[in-house]
Amino acid sequence: MKIDDYRALLTQRFEKYFDLSDNSICCGERYDLSAKYTARETQTVLFKENVMDFYDSKEICLVSFNADPSFIRAELTGLPDLTLKYTEPSRHHKSTVVTRVFVAESPEKEAVKLVKRFHFSKALRFYFWGYAESKTILVDLVSGKVYTNPAGRLEKKIFVPALNGHKS
Repeated sequence: MKIDDYRALLTQRFEKYFDLSDNSICCGERYDLSAKYTARETQTVLFKENVMDFYDSKEICLVSFNADPSFIRAELTGLPDLTLKYTEPSRHHKSTVVTRVFVAESPEKEAVKLVKRFHFSKALRFYFWGYAESKTILVDLVSGKVYTNPAGRLEKKIFVPALNGHKS
């Protein structure tokens, strides 16, 4: 699969739930594709109009079509700070998850190791103010493989570069 085809596939998968931006700038950095989703869960007492409490969740997906090991190393070094910039801790904050995706044709083994070994998760005030987490994903367009860190394993199927279960 080619990069332009994969970009169109990701756009198609994300557009139902996320606000998409091509070549966007987030926190001073440029990303080839960014997707943002926010949700508010409310708890009510007695009537629907009486909202007593609520929790906000954010999910941000930042995609780059560059998987050079030096680029990935630099991005992963700044990812914890980037995740905390998006986080707005308060008693109404439930979670902020930043998924960092790197897409390449035949990435190097060092890039795969960097992505698999990355870990960042932070509890805010003993989880009373929610948590922040980073997930990393590396997509190999030639072999169709998707490499993730342990936190990103649940999202692995979303990033598979295949249409209708068949590899291109």
